[in-house]
Amino acid sequence: LLGYCEVHIEQGPVLEARKLPVGVVSAISGQNRYALTFVGKAGHAGTVPMQLRQDALCAASEFILAAESLARATPGLVATVGKMTVRPGASNVIPGHVTFSLDVRHQNGPVLEQACDQLYAKGEQISQERGIEVKWQTVQKDQTIPCEPHLVQMLEQAIEQVGYPAFALPSGAGHDSVSLSKLTNIAMLFVRCKGGLSHHPEESATVEDVEVALNVMDQFLQSLKSELEAGADHHV
Repeated sequence: LLGYCEVHIEQGPVLEARKLPVGVVSAISGQNRYALTFVGKAGHAGTVPMQLRQDALCAASEFILAAESLARATPGLVATVGKMTVRPGASNVIPGHVTFSLDVRHQNGPVLEQACDQLYAKGEQISQERGIEVKWQTVQKDQTIPCEPHLVQMLEQAIEQVGYPAFALPSGAGHDSVSLSKLTNIAMLFVRCKGGLSHHPEESATVEDVEVALNVMDQFLQSLKSELEAGADHHV
C-alpha cells in the first residue's frame, strides 16, 4: 500500500478568496470538543439588583467572547460555540443554569492544547469573579493528522505542472483520510467551492475546477508511477 490520496471540496472560503481552483492539504487539524456548564442563581428579573446577581448566561457570554478573541489572536485557531441551553428559560427570570458546546481546532497539536488550557483558565477566572460554578466535560479529542510530506510535495508539483501556483492549507474538517491514516500515509487535494458552502443545498463546484483537479491527479499519478518504475523509495 503506497498511500491514500483524497480529493474533496474545501468546505471553506479560502481557495475562493485566493482565486485558486485547487489547494494541497498540509494537515487535518486536531479538534477538542467540550460541554461547559455555568451554574449561577436564578432570580426575578425585576427585583434582584445587578450587583447582587449570579447570572449564568452573562458568565457564559463573557467566556464565549473570550474564546472568540483568543481564536482571532491566534493564527490558524478556530473556536466555535454552536449549541446552548439556558434554564429556567423565561423572559422575566435571571438565567441560573447554562450549558453549551465548545469546539476548538488547530493544525498544530501543542498550539491547540495551549489554547484549551488558556480557555480553561479563563473559565475559572470568570467563575471566581462572578460567583459562578463552572464545569467542564471533555466530549472528544482528535489529534492532528499531518499529510505525508513527499506526497504533499508531489501534489504541489502536479498543480504547478498544470499551470497553477501551489498553495497549502490545513483542513479544519475531518475526512476519510483520518481513518485511512491508521493504515497508510495520506494526502489530500482540495477543490474550490462556491461561498465555502458544504452540506448545504447551494453547495457547488464548477466543472472547470473539477477538470483542474482531475488534471492534477492525473499528473500526480503519472509522477508516482515514474518514481515506482525508477525504483525510488520515499516510504510512501
